[in-house]
Formats: sequence, structure tokens, C-alpha cells
Amino acid sequence: MSATRFAAQLTEAETRLRAAGLSGRAAWAALCRHLARRLDLPRELWLDGPDAPPEAGLDRIALTAELDFFGLAYERFFPEVFKAERGQFFTPRPIVELMADLAGLRPGERVLDPTAGSGSFLVVAHGRGCDVDGIEIDPELVALCRLNLKLHGANPRAIRQADLFREPEDDAWDVVLANPPFSVPIDHPDALRRFALAAGRRSVGSDELFVEAAWRRLRPGGRLAVVLPHSVLANARFAPLRAWIDERFERRAIVSLPEGAFRPFGGAAARAAIVVLQKRPAAVEPWVCAVVNQPGYDPRRRVFRRTEPDELALLRIALREGRAPRVGAGERRWQPEDVLARSGIAPGVPTTTLGSLARHQPTVVRPEDRPDDRFTEVDLADVDRATGEVTRARARPGRDFKGPKTGFREGDLIFSRMRPANNKVALARRPDPALPFEMCGSSEWMRLLPVAEPHFVLIAARSSFAREQLVATAGQTRPRVRARDVLAVELPLPGPAVRERVERIARRAHALRARERRRLDRLAELYEQFGAGRIDEAAFEAALAELEEE
Repeated sequence: MSATRFAAQLTEAETRLRAAGLSGRAAWAALCRHLARRLDLPRELWLDGPDAPPEAGLDRIALTAELDFFGLAYERFFPEVFKAERGQFFTPRPIVELMADLAGLRPGERVLDPTAGSGSFLVVAHGRGCDVDGIEIDPELVALCRLNLKLHGANPRAIRQADLFREPEDDAWDVVLANPPFSVPIDHPDALRRFALAAGRRSVGSDELFVEAAWRRLRPGGRLAVVLPHSVLANARFAPLRAWIDERFERRAIVSLPEGAFRPFGGAAARAAIVVLQKRPAAVEPWVCAVVNQPGYDPRRRVFRRTEPDELALLRIALREGRAPRVGAGERRWQPEDVLARSGIAPGVPTTTLGSLARHQPTVVRPEDRPDDRFTEVDLADVDRATGEVTRARARPGRDFKGPKTGFREGDLIFSRMRPANNKVALARRPDPALPFEMCGSSEWMRLLPVAEPHFVLIAARSSFAREQLVATAGQTRPRVRARDVLAVELPLPGPAVRERVERIARRAHALRARERRRLDRLAELYEQFGAGRIDEAAFEAALAELEEE
């Protein structure tokens, strides 16, 4: 059955209930009690209220777990029961699934939705093998959530009626997954006195208190995936909240949603964002940063209509394939638009991180410990900043070196930590094949091993997209970058056929440049020999003839 036909059945049921003298909350209670009976829900879990008379014909409503019946009921059936009272609205399933992906739900984990609504998050978490619990203040929604859990094979007793902001924390969960009501004033003294973020205030927005309430219910290392108003990311008045979060969480993802993302589902036109955080202690890692402009439906309309492209689906695919756009752990900006605009990558262009193209392989050598061995030394000044080629190098015995050096081999990507604006990034090469095979250079070099297509990786790593991100990361007083920031650089990623062609063309071009550079070096050498009297003009001319035939 299509969602459109299903919604029509709900509308017809509402009309029949009204004709039977039931409307508003009474009609909603009648519907919930009817469905509870059909699903064999224990009577103590039924919503209080009247029963529907037979003439309401509620048996005509088909029950199927294939459609989000309860989400549709929430969205379209008796909207006055829910809308505009507590900032409640239905969370579209694609957003729920994306948030579950970003939170990294694993089977056996304990998941809490403390503002459960119709239970969409709990249903998805249950479907992924998690143990679920829910809290919901509205008795009508508690009834709805119980029906939803029962229909999808979960325990309907997992949801309980309570006020999140006034209930003590009596347990800890692995994941909190939620879309809490937006910007509802919380002013009850019993609630305010429990939260540090409410200290000295008579009224606090629900968005702020929710973050602290979730933090209190997470175990150390637990994850929070939540929908927040975009204003929390952007407005100056929320700067204290952002600072509070940064002290207690590590970021895992921020995804901006388009204006009106919830409009087709009964919500307001305000902008929102998905924020995923991990409670400290937690590893410091690059985090997903994305802007969704085309969610797969038209956010300008009040009625759901599917459209293309579907960037929510594309982001989920990118996450599964390890191509999701990420930024360095040191990036402290909150708005993905600001972060990504800095990189210069256009919205919608597929991306990956440098760390997915090349592995970091720290290698420290001490040539002085091998005084009689010879090494090819490549210094920062030996790299052509315009092309990423090693234009000079020298053979030196180990005894001539002092202190530790970075070791590398031909074909490695060497990346200068110092002054990223200078773009000292190259594929390690001996400009003269007669030089020693073992190579080393400044400790400022970072050694990266390209996973594949090293010349494509070189072009990507030397691009303006990488440079712009790293210049901001390096700062002003100490212009050096950390390995984790380099690996987190976001780069455009064309398809495999294009990458292979780039690799082929670049490899040939570098080989030609290397050959011509050797010819130029030979010309300069011959000229020096002639001027110093080591060869006469005839020998000079003979050597030139050999060069022309190469």
C-alpha cells in the first residue's frame, strides 16, 4: 500500500469519527484504543478515553510495519492534538536513518530517546539490534509510541511518561538519539534548579537544557545524536552553550539541513542541523561536516513530494563507503557552511579526506648511527613548489648528519608540516638514478603512503582546497600543521575512471619533465666544463649532439 493511500485512509477515519461525535483528543484516544486492541497491547498501556463506535469503521485501516503508520498519523491525523503545543513535529524517516548512521549504532547498545514522540528513533534503533528506552511527557504520544513499538516487534513498555527536565537521572545509556521540541521555554523551578546551564536564569530554552540532560544520561564515551535549531550553531547568544559543549564532548558530525526541512511533516520553516557528539573521554578525530540542500523532497511545500537529487541518501552512501566529508579535529567552527566555504569545494561535489587516499607512516632514521652508509638527502628547498617535483638532492654519508631525520622511499608522498602556504608537497624521487636508494630529509617532512594513484594524490594534496584548509589550521604564530589535520583535509573526489586518467597523464608529464630537467642540468654542466677548460669546443659540440639524439 502506498503512503498516499494510507494517509487517505486516516483522513477518512477522522471524518467518520467526527460524524460519530468524536473530535480532537477524544477522537485520538478512540483511534489509539482501537489500535491497541488490534495489536493485543495490555490494557494497562491503553490511552485513557472513549472507545470508537462500530460505525467509525476503524477496522478498515490496514496495519503494516512496511509503512510508518504512526508517523503519518502524527503528521496528518488530528494535527490540532500535537501542533504548536510543545514544539512537536514528526521526524522524517530519511533523517532518522541518517542520524542512526552518524551515531554509529551497534547491536546490543542501549539507546535512549528522551523526547520519543511517535517513537521513530526507537523503531530504527530496535531494527539495528539495539536495546531501546524512551521518555515522553505527552500521554497521547506515549500511547502512539507504544503502538509503534508493538507494531515493529519492540517492547511497548520501553516508553514511559515523564518530564525529562524534572526526572532524576537513574541510568546511563550508550547513545541518546532524539529530535527534541524546538525552543520551548522551560521555567518551572524544579527543572531549572537541576541544570548548570540554567543557573541564575528564570527561563531557559528547551534546546539548551536538552543538551545537558542528554549529557547527564550518557555513559563516558557515549554518543549524542540530536536535531537542534540552526540558531544554536550560529547565534552569538548561544556561544556559552557551544563552549559548554566543547568542554564536555568531542564532535563527531554536524550536518546543516535546508530551511523548511520539517515543513512537509508538520514542522516550522526554521532551519535545523543534526549534531553528533561523543561524551568525553573520547578520541580526538576528524568529524563529518556537511550541508544538505536537496533532502530528496521539496522543503518549500507543506505536502510531502519526493524530488531529486536526494542528498540525505547520498550522504548515507558516502558514510558507508568512507567518503563522507570530514574536517580536522582542530576545526572549532560550528556552521558547516563556514567550514566548507573555506575549502572552496562547491556544495554537492563528492569528497573524501587525504587520510583515505594516503596512510600516515611516521619513519624516523638516524643516519649518524650508520656513518659509512650513504643516503640521498632531500631538503624542503629541494622541492619545486610549483609542480611538486624533487628537483635537487645530494648523496651524503651517515657521518655528515646530525640528529633524527624522516626516512622515506621513492613513490612516497612527502608533506611539509611547516608553512603550508608554501605548498612543499612532493612525490619522493631521486633526480639522478645514481643517487643512493635510501632517502631521508628534514624532520619537518611527514611521510604518507598513497593507497593508489600516487600522482592523483599528489595533485589533490597540492590543490588550493587542501592549502586553504591547512593555512587556517596552522595559525599565525607557529605555522606548522599536525598530522591529524593534514589527514582530515577534505578533497574533491572524481570517479575511478577520471582518477585513472589523471594518474596516467600526470605520470607521463612528470617523466617528461624529469627527462628534460636532466637535459638542462647536463647542458649547464657542459657549459661549466667548457668555461673551466676541462673540455674543448669540439668535445662540447660532440656532447651536445648526443643530448639532441636522446
